[in-house]
Amino acid sequence: MKEKHIFAGNNTAEGFYSCFDYLFNPNELEHIYILKGGPGVGKSSFMKKFASETSNNDYSIEYIHCSSDNDSLDGIIIPQLKIALVDGTAPHTVDPRIPGAIDEIINLGMFLDNSQLEKRKEQIIQINKTKSLLFKSAYRYLHAAGIITEEINSLYDQFIDREKFYQMNNEAVNKLFHNSNNLKKAPKTKKMFSEAYTASGYIDYTKSLCQNKRVWVVTGESTNHISEFLKKISYETSKRGYDSELFLMPLNPDKLKHIYIPEMNLIIISSEDYAYGDFEEIFDIHGIMDTDNLRTHISEIENNLHLYDLLIKNALEKLSESKKYHKLLEVFYINSMDFNGVDECFNSIINRFT
Repeated sequence: MKEKHIFAGNNTAEGFYSCFDYLFNPNELEHIYILKGGPGVGKSSFMKKFASETSNNDYSIEYIHCSSDNDSLDGIIIPQLKIALVDGTAPHTVDPRIPGAIDEIINLGMFLDNSQLEKRKEQIIQINKTKSLLFKSAYRYLHAAGIITEEINSLYDQFIDREKFYQMNNEAVNKLFHNSNNLKKAPKTKKMFSEAYTASGYIDYTKSLCQNKRVWVVTGESTNHISEFLKKISYETSKRGYDSELFLMPLNPDKLKHIYIPEMNLIIISSEDYAYGDFEEIFDIHGIMDTDNLRTHISEIENNLHLYDLLIKNALEKLSESKKYHKLLEVFYINSMDFNGVDECFNSIINRFT
């Protein structure tokens, strides 16, 4: 049984960024169960239990982790069965696109005793307000960190030899496709994250995605040039009909962080520091920089990096604090839930597949 751990959404410099439509695609899945209900009603536990039951049949499981609380799930996908379960509540609101035929809503909120929640109404409202303010604060810090990364990139970028960079791109494309035929099909492209800013800190699943795969690495300080390099690879991959999974940068999701090409069993990962490891190919952007002139800006870069680290630290603290309030909110819902009803609902669905 294979496991894959990724994120479908992220806390970014742009706020919450969703790739849910790429992963929970009704054109590729035969059934999508959309779980609805408030915090603490058991959506994540429902999905974890479903994954555990089906893994007994040696099915591969794709775990979609929650970017706010990495211990919770936003969804699971079981490719062999072509089914998925997904949390359909905010901030990644998911609604049926093909109701009945593919999408099915499972409303766990129907097992709530609303009379119990009404007694906690004012507390629930206040907690939700506090959570909202904390997330807004976290996103302001992330937005500021995004601006600082652009300032840092602007310094690195002016010292990169563009001609050598283009040569490096062409070298990578030639190595990638020199023994590969064009595939006569429309390529499929998915977007997702392998890393995220969460209440538990910065979580990175990239290393686990590299297991049993060919691995290339592109390394350098400029995330702009790393992304440009990977976008060139992505363009050439799609042009030749190859599917690809594009892993976005968690802070700036308009940029690429890694690429996986399934038909080649190849993942191209990026690293801002010089990469050490058993890589099939290494493309070193740092090596085509004018490091002598760059040194005159080292103090400015270090100051900006210190500011960046401080902003990220503050953002993560806000996310961590929001989780504490979320746990308080869950207590109210858990104490109002009929989990026997949830178990009956679970059994009625799992019996369709076991």
